[in-house]
Amino acid sequence: MRSPISTLWALLPILAHTVAAAPGAAQKALTFEPAGDAGISAQMMFLGSKTKVYILDKTENNPTQINGKYGTHPAWAVEYDINTQQVRTMDVFSNTFCACGAVMANGTWAVFGGNQPVTTGGVATNQLAAYSDMTGGTAIRMLTPSDDGQSEYVQGEVTLDITKDTGGYLQMTGKRWYPTVETLPDGSLIVIGGDKNGGYVNTAGQDNPTYEFFPPNSQGAVHLQLLSDTLPINLYPLVWLMPSGQLFIQSGAKSYLYDYNSQQTTNLPDMPYAARVYPASAATAMLPLTPENNYDPTILFCGGSNVTQWGNDGGPGYNVTAMPADASCVRFAPNQPGAQYENDDWMMEGRSMGQFVILPDDTFFHVNGVAMGTAGYGDQKYSVGESFGQDPIYMPTIYNPNAPAGARWNRTGLSPSPNERMYHSTAVLLPDGSVLISGSNPNADFTNNQWRSRTDVERWYPWYYDNTRPTYTGRPESLSYGGNYFNLTLDTTDETAVNNTKVVILRGGFNTHAIAFGQRSLHLKTSYTIDRNSNTATLHVSQMPGTNGPNIFQPGPALIFVVQNGVPSEGEFVMIGTGELGTQPTAANQELPASTVIPLPNEASSSSTAGTTGSIDSHKNSGAVSLGGFAPAVLVTLGLALAPVLLM
Repeated sequence: MRSPISTLWALLPILAHTVAAAPGAAQKALTFEPAGDAGISAQMMFLGSKTKVYILDKTENNPTQINGKYGTHPAWAVEYDINTQQVRTMDVFSNTFCACGAVMANGTWAVFGGNQPVTTGGVATNQLAAYSDMTGGTAIRMLTPSDDGQSEYVQGEVTLDITKDTGGYLQMTGKRWYPTVETLPDGSLIVIGGDKNGGYVNTAGQDNPTYEFFPPNSQGAVHLQLLSDTLPINLYPLVWLMPSGQLFIQSGAKSYLYDYNSQQTTNLPDMPYAARVYPASAATAMLPLTPENNYDPTILFCGGSNVTQWGNDGGPGYNVTAMPADASCVRFAPNQPGAQYENDDWMMEGRSMGQFVILPDDTFFHVNGVAMGTAGYGDQKYSVGESFGQDPIYMPTIYNPNAPAGARWNRTGLSPSPNERMYHSTAVLLPDGSVLISGSNPNADFTNNQWRSRTDVERWYPWYYDNTRPTYTGRPESLSYGGNYFNLTLDTTDETAVNNTKVVILRGGFNTHAIAFGQRSLHLKTSYTIDRNSNTATLHVSQMPGTNGPNIFQPGPALIFVVQNGVPSEGEFVMIGTGELGTQPTAANQELPASTVIPLPNEASSSSTAGTTGSIDSHKNSGAVSLGGFAPAVLVTLGLALAPVLLM
């Protein structure tokens, strides 16, 4: 049984919404809403600009058609307009089945790999057939997003200068199906692992235990022994760049630090409880990087599967849909000396293929997935349809990493989605702080049979959505790694509100198969000056961390949010770094002025200062961190009002 204080903590998001909702608000908070139809199933999805989301699907018989380079065929890529819910078909002509993607320092997205061409029913072929698709195994597709509806993918036939925004060398060293990609400190990419021709899990005969860089360099494909060591579940290995410049890699049951410069591997403790990589497909994310944690990363793993018999590339070999998904959660801080996996609060139910979307208030929206089985599909007819996962979970949950242990999960005030979101479903954060959700197709081809191919789109609205949003002026177009701080002028001079203001840099990443490649959230250091004479409040904001900054948050576009009492402003795109590939300049961060309130002349005797150091975070002393981002006065009011109920 939860303690009264834990129950209060779990209720905070919905209660704060109830207390602070803006007059005349639309009351969308904590609800799902239909948001149009993509015309294709959203196997992959990423936010490319302020108004455009890009959606990709594997080769299949989607209802939306396109007259492309190789004739008329079903569309496998669209541009979705957030405001109008209209889609524009885009010509992607190689099979992107289980590809990966990421954004580079210049703002161009690259999508790597896929599988061989298929014809009707998902049957593999070596020729242009019914769908006129080309092999995707070695393919690279590049896109520079824009709001003007003119962006197109640059694909296989051209070789252009990668330092430009319009193209690149578009052929990998070998086939990669289910590869992983991570952005590096210079804004280039490393592409890791994969399978040559597909299957349920990997085998030695299919394995591609190498990595390569993009743009390519003289090294070509580099052998990575740890991939061979973690067969058969080494597809989509889970990878994050660390402040040290090494890669943290979790594959199979193993964990490693890998230095791609020296090609040295350091063994770390094994993953406990369950498999997290595909096809177990746990929800994974890096916790927000903040001044309080010294920008030291901690990775969260929740769910997956404790299946021990993984079969082979032909399938699991038994009814895997009868196996319950795992409910455990663990944290791991790879940079810490002697790091060990630590138990976290278990989920409210076991879940495979659940996805974390980091919200601007630092909470994680957890959505999609199934309670039984794993990712993948086949024709064995173990249960309903072709899916290797069953019992879809319609109810989302919220994870609060800053809540006390025992009270980090809640679904207070939440309601279920009407739509199952199973294998090949995705979710992505939008600039207004809501979440776009689409996809689900655990089938070899498009079908209306259960579980059907879903092309519909929906939107979920967090607790803060109906609240009056903070506004400000002075947003820069780009942020450097270190250097002089900048100033934002806030729309309020209320000292409590200003003291509870933070600046969050958030990259939603490339989303597919419950993974968000490149998803990171970081708080910039802040202090403030409130001038009662001019009735202004200025927020002094540090640039990105200078020391190891490109390792902590890689260069490229990201959203900036000003978050006040947990309520975010509208997100706006800023460029992190130079906007070009290459070594990013770094410098020491200029010291921030102490937080100060300048009183009116007749109030001079009661003047106050809110800080005594020149480099403090705006909410360090406020309780907003420890109390989930809500103003202390609100919490006291809620606590008093609820005390009789909670103590019963």
